[in-house]
Amino acid sequence: MTLKQLEAFYWAASLGSFSVAATRLNVTQSTLSKRIAELEAALHVPLFDRSAQRSVLTEHGTRILGHAQKILQFESEIPQILGTPPHLSGLCRFGVSELTALTWFPSFVARITNEHPGLALEPYIDLAAGLERRLVRGEIDFAILPQSREVNSTLTSIPLATLEFAWMASPRRIPAGTMLNPRDIEQYPILTMTTESRLTAEYESWASSNDVHGKRVLACNSLSAIVGLTLADVGISFLPRLFVRKLVASGQLNVFNCVPELPSIEYCFKWRTDDTRAFISALAQFAQEESDYTLSPGVAP
Repeated sequence: MTLKQLEAFYWAASLGSFSVAATRLNVTQSTLSKRIAELEAALHVPLFDRSAQRSVLTEHGTRILGHAQKILQFESEIPQILGTPPHLSGLCRFGVSELTALTWFPSFVARITNEHPGLALEPYIDLAAGLERRLVRGEIDFAILPQSREVNSTLTSIPLATLEFAWMASPRRIPAGTMLNPRDIEQYPILTMTTESRLTAEYESWASSNDVHGKRVLACNSLSAIVGLTLADVGISFLPRLFVRKLVASGQLNVFNCVPELPSIEYCFKWRTDDTRAFISALAQFAQEESDYTLSPGVAP
């Protein structure tokens, strides 16, 4: 019995899929299946019932699953106990939101590649809902994204930053500092992200609470595109203050106020609770240290 065999068994059981587990461990599905078969041979019991279309745990597999997790967790804790720096290698698949990708993502990746050159990175840029689904399914190792409104017990997160959002418009449409109420907002075309975005979820909650029935003329899955469309006076939008601060300072965008205000949004580092691999905690610490949403240069006019 080896750690690699236990690792193959644990992730196949936890993720409910041999193919997803193989992807997570960066091995072929045949290699993963071979390791599990070798573990079963060493233990002299079947761990998976393969008679159905989808393999499921046997009673023996269910009984040892928690023990396998503890063994893998102990293995990941040994370098920390000894005070030796972790040596990270292999492949890490992770997701980030567009706002993160446009701000401190380059410094985060540079730090990882400088300190752990043996760790290959495969990042994905997506909206929050899509990233969280992939995380739950085990298709990515962690995600940096806005915190979700609903609690998912299979995921753990640590906060990175809380960002303020504000209503923005072209100077041709609304003067800077104008005070509006929710009824006034209904007069203007509104640009939003698509429904997969946490920002849109917050807007819809705000609109519902304030009985706002605004005219949404366009929904887009790109924050940069929303900024560009706002600059072009296609409509008004609600944008992160730090990200567009240079456009506001140069007079290309105006901030206007509306009471009640839109809520701020917390960004976080999120991973599967059952994932105790050493590189998760190491990269979570990197994210906490590198997180800086003031790095944005703004969007070029």
